[in-house]
Amino acid sequence: MQKLKFPQGFLWGTANSAYQTEGGNIYSDWYKWEKSLGRQGVLESAGKKPEDFMSGQACDFYNRYEEDFALAKSLNHNSIRIGIEWARVEPKEGEFDQHVLDHYEKMLQSARFNGLKVFLTLHHYTNPVWFAEKRAFEKKENIQFFLRYVEVIAKRFGEEVDFWLTFNEPEVYVSFSYFLGLYPPQEKSFFKSFRVLQNLISAHNRSYKILRMHSQKPVSMAFHLSDIQAVNIFSEPITYLAHYLANEYILNRTIDFCDFVGVNYYFHHHVGWLGKRRKSHSGHEQTDLGWGIHPEGLERVLLSLKKYKKPVYITENGIADRHDKKREKFIKDHLYFVHKAIKQGVNVKGYLYWSLTDNFEWLMGFGPRFGLVEIDREGLLKRKVRYSALKFGEICGSNEMVYEPDASLSAHRS
Repeated sequence: MQKLKFPQGFLWGTANSAYQTEGGNIYSDWYKWEKSLGRQGVLESAGKKPEDFMSGQACDFYNRYEEDFALAKSLNHNSIRIGIEWARVEPKEGEFDQHVLDHYEKMLQSARFNGLKVFLTLHHYTNPVWFAEKRAFEKKENIQFFLRYVEVIAKRFGEEVDFWLTFNEPEVYVSFSYFLGLYPPQEKSFFKSFRVLQNLISAHNRSYKILRMHSQKPVSMAFHLSDIQAVNIFSEPITYLAHYLANEYILNRTIDFCDFVGVNYYFHHHVGWLGKRRKSHSGHEQTDLGWGIHPEGLERVLLSLKKYKKPVYITENGIADRHDKKREKFIKDHLYFVHKAIKQGVNVKGYLYWSLTDNFEWLMGFGPRFGLVEIDREGLLKRKVRYSALKFGEICGSNEMVYEPDASLSAHRS
């Protein structure tokens, strides 16, 4: 049994995105795509109900943010990651909705009132319909529209935000939207993927200058960093490329414009020769989505960032666990390896669990349950605090964790 103390001033909290929680984002390209006949036809042909895969009211966070912030405070959180929905702020090209901006200002003030430091995400996969119709980030000349939006937000909320995140997981946005063709606009082009990636990198670097001009608060992106064992360009080239783009390419081209590194960690992969995946020797447990649970991978990811000499915040780490049987252990196991990385000199300064509440999980609809707090979709979206939330809250409140590694963790070496 060990008592693990975290650094003084460590930030504890949760993360969410605007589109996945707010509801009613009718001017977004995702909202339009969800209601398209093509999307509904695909779901119906798979025997699924399209309404289960439409964001709709989502969690109604846009109207119930005060309730959710109060919940976070009651669970001893001192920080929270939320987002701005660009399509809501600028529903028509060049027309910024002042009522929406006023509303977001009240939201940010409410977070601060509840003692929560704010990580604010400016782009989390979704675009205004008018921007999507201009081919979004496919065109270099369209970056100017994103920069205009960033400047409006920076000027208005510079004093209300503690940390800026320009883009969430740019490599995921690129691969799912322009390479695999799963997210709108459902393109399948390597060349478009690479062009969009270059434009996102440019947009971040140029946004950094705008944000720092109007606010002295730290700026970064939330990077989806994965731990992949035994992978090389010959064993599985697509996995190798994705790993390189996420863990090296984007970081190396934006690190001079990042005041910290935001880490989203979910995955660990074992890859054998000639693309044949091999099972883990330690037989990891899985989430409800079938994702292998491998907390030691987070330690390796964090150690790989040491060379950048930047502060690190875990901006997402979570588990789909409908029955709340694995979440407490999941969190503690990952924090154990975060603590190990800290002892080895990685400047980790905060941990945000994904997410405070159950939410809309993109292609998977409302099925996966990541929340510390359950959303009763049959009962007026009532919030129900899960047991794991209380246990995580104890860690947040004490800034320490009593922990005993089990035998399975000692086997996490392959």
